[in-house]
Amino acid sequence: MASITLMLDKRNKTAKKFPLVIRIYHKRIPKNIQLGYKLESSQWNEKAKQIKSPFPNSKRANHDISSKMTVASGIISEYSTTLKDLTAYEIADLIEAALKKKNNEKSINNDRVLNRGGTYLELYSKKIINRYYNAKRFGTADALHNAVVFIKKYTGGNDILLSEINELFLEDLESHYLGQGNSLNGLGVHLRSIRRIYNLAIKDSQTELTLEHYPFGKNGYSIKQQRTKKKAVSLEVIKDIEVLKYPKDSALWHHKNYFLVNFYMRGMNFMDMAYLSVDAINNGRLQYKRRKTKRGNNVKEFDILIPEKVKPIFDHYCKNKSREDLVFPILEDVMKTESEDRVYEVYKNRRRNHIRRLGTIGKNVGLETKLTSYVARHTFATAGLHKGIFKAQIGDMLGHTNYYTTESYFADFENVVLDEAANKIFS
Repeated sequence: MASITLMLDKRNKTAKKFPLVIRIYHKRIPKNIQLGYKLESSQWNEKAKQIKSPFPNSKRANHDISSKMTVASGIISEYSTTLKDLTAYEIADLIEAALKKKNNEKSINNDRVLNRGGTYLELYSKKIINRYYNAKRFGTADALHNAVVFIKKYTGGNDILLSEINELFLEDLESHYLGQGNSLNGLGVHLRSIRRIYNLAIKDSQTELTLEHYPFGKNGYSIKQQRTKKKAVSLEVIKDIEVLKYPKDSALWHHKNYFLVNFYMRGMNFMDMAYLSVDAINNGRLQYKRRKTKRGNNVKEFDILIPEKVKPIFDHYCKNKSREDLVFPILEDVMKTESEDRVYEVYKNRRRNHIRRLGTIGKNVGLETKLTSYVARHTFATAGLHKGIFKAQIGDMLGHTNYYTTESYFADFENVVLDEAANKIFS
């Protein structure tokens, strides 16, 4: 059974102040959730689990802490029947998600902040995040939240006016980010979310923002993208994974199966596997809509013949199940009992676990590069090119909705082709 308590995290023996945390203890594993307060030992009443009165605004702080503990206790209660299947890290993620939701649901009295006569990024973004959250677009809501956190970290924890995010601000941010050894792509992910918030704020008649403030676009800051190396492996590696022997129904046995489905079903996305229902299988074919694009303009629908290599996997997981059940056991313990937002939080935890298990499987076959779902996807695409399949056909099989995404998969392959051609000249 999981337990939670309030405590000061005193692992840093040289510190004068210590972070106040909710300590989760489950299956002999501790996990801390920081609450945003740093206290001297003399400012904390360990017996009463309260901040002492000399601390500034101690009454308000204790009310805030009590509220957060209530949320944490609520999660432990809600998941009491499934705690045995969760890790301490997964429980912590669920509590943090619930705390974030509670914070986002706090009403914003005015969409325009009048202190300095303008619209603030964090305050305004809560309105946008709640809109996506209520539409059950949890991935987009998470991306927007993470982008705001990213900007606040750069500004020293301070909320800033959207109008202060101008071209010069973005150039300085890029310089700072790259100076820390980071890649452009990580920056681009966050800035595309900030751009989305900015666009919506301009269209909102309750803000002061106009196109004159807009820092992006043709005459402003350009969000840059860096081509990443695609990590395809040889088909021999896929065969090595196929013959790996793990105990039936063990964690590695399941995750090996997920990887093989990922590869043989044309780079099938882990999210699509997690939410896949038995009724998607008809007459030896798999018919489903890709969740990543199901709300976009180009909804990608798949109708795939299930290859002989993975038929036994589908047969195993579908045995004795009804049409509305999930194929794979990734989310079956929460799908019918929890709200959609809770299910999504559990999905993220299970996805992280899948990534860790793939790392182990990769090591078991002596793979030097990290094994991921994208390795399966890129290997499928590259193997197709080697066998003479047209790029457009491969892109369609992968579910790409534009030509440029497909092209990005093949730059490394074409370099190899050119190298081989050059060698023929030299020989």
